[in-house]
Amino acid sequence: MFVPFSMCIVFVTGWNDKCGSWTADPFNDYCYLFNYLSMRTWAEARADCVNQGGDLLSITEPFEQTFIQALIQQSPTGISMWMGGHDSMTEGGWEWTDGSPFRFIHWNAGNPDDYYGEDCLSMLINSGYWNDDNCEYKRGYICKRRGEK
Repeated sequence: MFVPFSMCIVFVTGWNDKCGSWTADPFNDYCYLFNYLSMRTWAEARADCVNQGGDLLSITEPFEQTFIQALIQQSPTGISMWMGGHDSMTEGGWEWTDGSPFRFIHWNAGNPDDYYGEDCLSMLINSGYWNDDNCEYKRGYICKRRGEK
């Protein structure tokens, strides 16, 4: 899905009042932690995000997709990164681990395809498109949490 708008993205890195050492999104109240080099299964990645006060990434609108997509293209390694979507309860019934509504989608062509039982969601680094993926693969991952007021 192409989003026809121009937008200047300001990357807030380093320490900040809203997000601490996590990356702040200037357009919403969320903070993100990009774990490019720490390769984990989807379940391990989720556990790490929860231990740090967040959850795996959910994306609910196009502006957030554009922001995240621009950041992951800076990844030094990997093909894709884990997000918090899964359809492990009901095949094709995609949901976010944080309970957000699963209404915005950005699937890669032909996906989701459930190739050999893929139940977890990853974002392709080069394009930002989403892919249903094997939950046992080890990938980098993105955590998300609300910022401090």
